[in-house]
Amino acid sequence: MESNDKLEQLLKQMYAKDALHEEDIDTSDIVDEEWAKFEAEHFGNEKEEVKSGKFSLLKIAALFIAVLMLSGISYAAIQLIGNRVDGVHESQTQESQMTTPRQQTGAQEILADSTQVDPVVFEDEELKTILSEIAIFYQIEPVYKKEAAKHIRLYFTWDRKQTIDDIIETFNKFERFHITRENQKLIVE
Repeated sequence: MESNDKLEQLLKQMYAKDALHEEDIDTSDIVDEEWAKFEAEHFGNEKEEVKSGKFSLLKIAALFIAVLMLSGISYAAIQLIGNRVDGVHESQTQESQMTTPRQQTGAQEILADSTQVDPVVFEDEELKTILSEIAIFYQIEPVYKKEAAKHIRLYFTWDRKQTIDDIIETFNKFERFHITRENQKLIVE
């Protein structure tokens, strides 16, 4: 038990000394000193460098890399947007180029390509619809003398290997209308 008593006395003395030291020391001065050291270590150099206009080489390199990356990203974005816009214009141009030659050589192209000579079947379609497709294929404009002729419904099989004159002859077998050809026009009476 004596050892416990001695230990207790030692502890009391230590706490008593610490208590005396705490009362004697002004901690605000220590905190202020430590804060000043910390500030000088971490912020002091930067403030002085900014004021004097000096930057470290590392900071200059980081700035240069950041500007370079931003300009690269901007350039890539501009190229992507430009390619999309060009792609739209290019696809529209290609579509118009594709339709123009096909319209110009529609009949000759189909005749040359034996895989596309299947007949086109119109089931209960108006004459206007049938003649529109045929007119586009042969590059002819349909002209209707009577409005009622547009709405006549037919069952018709169009063989694209036939000439326009053969098709007109086939249509003229119907009794309700008559078709004639004048230059690049189909006149429906």
